[in-house]
Amino acid sequence: MSPLRAILFLSISAVSCTSDVEPLTPAQRQAVAAYVSDERPAPAHELDAEFDRRVRLLGYELDRAEWKPGDTMRVTWYWETIAPPRDASRLLTQIESPEGKRVLNQDGNGTLRWLYGPEHWRAGQFVRDVQELHLPADWSASSASVRVGLQVGTQTSEAVLAFTLPTPVAGPAKVAPVPELAVVQTSTPPRLDGSLEDAAWGFANSTGPFVETIHGGRAAVEASAKLLWDKRYLYVAVDVRDSLLRASDTERDSHLWEQDCVELMIDPDGDGKDYFEIQVSPRGVVFDTRYDRRRIPKPYGRVAWDSRARASAMARGSIDDAEADAGYTVEIAIPWQAFSPGSGSFEGPSPGDRWRLNLYVMDLGRDRQRAAAWSPLGIGDFHVPHRFGILRFEGTPEAMQGKNAPIEMPEGRMPGPMRRRGVDPGAKDALIQNRDRQRRQMPALPTSPDEGDLQRLESSGDGH
Repeated sequence: MSPLRAILFLSISAVSCTSDVEPLTPAQRQAVAAYVSDERPAPAHELDAEFDRRVRLLGYELDRAEWKPGDTMRVTWYWETIAPPRDASRLLTQIESPEGKRVLNQDGNGTLRWLYGPEHWRAGQFVRDVQELHLPADWSASSASVRVGLQVGTQTSEAVLAFTLPTPVAGPAKVAPVPELAVVQTSTPPRLDGSLEDAAWGFANSTGPFVETIHGGRAAVEASAKLLWDKRYLYVAVDVRDSLLRASDTERDSHLWEQDCVELMIDPDGDGKDYFEIQVSPRGVVFDTRYDRRRIPKPYGRVAWDSRARASAMARGSIDDAEADAGYTVEIAIPWQAFSPGSGSFEGPSPGDRWRLNLYVMDLGRDRQRAAAWSPLGIGDFHVPHRFGILRFEGTPEAMQGKNAPIEMPEGRMPGPMRRRGVDPGAKDALIQNRDRQRRQMPALPTSPDEGDLQRLESSGDGH
């Protein structure tokens, strides 16, 4: 078969061939051995597409003839190394709807791509590249196409249309409602060390388990979050269960979403404009950007924007090795000034204000990338501001005394909102709201309930 003509998206000058690639560990070499061979394969579907005169895509194999929305398809690509690829080379995969109206990036999907990217390949090697490609349940097009190729550095990108499959469409599924969270004001900021054992988090309400990102069902990734605020910062704590931690990026504003990370998007006034995105990896690396409106400017917003966010992460395991892990926690403090629409001052919210925010977890598993969200979005896109959850800012819960428990991830289940033993949170909410109402009418009243009120609440608790 004559070689396919690769589609050249952008052109650049040559990239340096000086190599500073990290060597593989013995465990990584053992894992890679199953994907690399010196014997030429015979794929069921031939392509013979050449990239950068160094890498040739021989063909592929599929595990199905049609691709139903919501299904995951296994694709095996077969590559030949003609000459050692240039530094900063990486494989590309995209799922596209007809006419390119919807594009899903799958570049980091697959064990081989994480452990043994093209920068490791040697001349004469044949590489088996296995990907588990998930078609979102809300896919509405009649077909899906997959492009695959090679990118060198940040400016050269070549790809070919590998195949197109029919995608029988089912009826629309119901989307869960937008969640709402009461965010209490803290008089003492939490200590940002990633451990989440600071007493302040014991007063915070929990989002509960994150959900599947489209319809809100049970997610494949287990995570929950808590939020606090004071006059200077919005504080976010996220706890993630993850048996395989992957986070190789160490530079700020790297593409953290291609591996493991926590992500939040904030739209202060809820109008879908001037919203902000911040990501933190298990290493504590930060990516932040700002958008004028949904996904504008392309491709990644105004990356030069600096949130000045402080972030800390703590891994429960070892990152980027083959050993089993337990997960990681992230703490973020975002100054209110970050959300200023211009260069002027920005004082942040007041009790009673409502903002829009969504939280996500990206998880690069052994075969494909997975995600979970606090608020489901209805479509396969995180940038849907009208589906962001609602934050309701409240005053300092001075009535909530007692044991300050950290966020925990009990084995086999997800934590719900924190509750103090023997106290009915609903009764306390009513008491605090009544206090605030009285305070507006009589400014001289104290800012918290008296001891008699608290004792009555303690004695009326349900004991759960």
